[in-house]
Amino acid sequence: MSSKISIDELAAMLTAPYAHLELGQVNDHAVYLVRFQGDYIFHRHTRDEMYLVLDGEATLQFPNQPPLPLKKNESAVVRAYTTHSPKSDRGALVLMFKPKEMFATQAEAE
Repeated sequence: MSSKISIDELAAMLTAPYAHLELGQVNDHAVYLVRFQGDYIFHRHTRDEMYLVLDGEATLQFPNQPPLPLKKNESAVVRAYTTHSPKSDRGALVLMFKPKEMFATQAEAE
């Protein structure tokens, strides 16, 4: 039987910048609720990941491309091997869709 999860209740537990909680899994992918605040390190992954901003505003930064601002209800996919860094000056609540092993292993930092 499926169970229901409250995003508001999970969000209240995310107090540290870039803390994340798993919302659920579908096949080999997981959905994470993440609190963006400040700058995160530039890094890349071997698989694609998707961002969906639920509240606030976030920016995806790339070393050799213009930044990609995301507002509430906007999403973007970062393709595998693309060096990127998320940031949020005022804080954002973001759903991240990615293969479930990506948080279990260390991302390749640059």
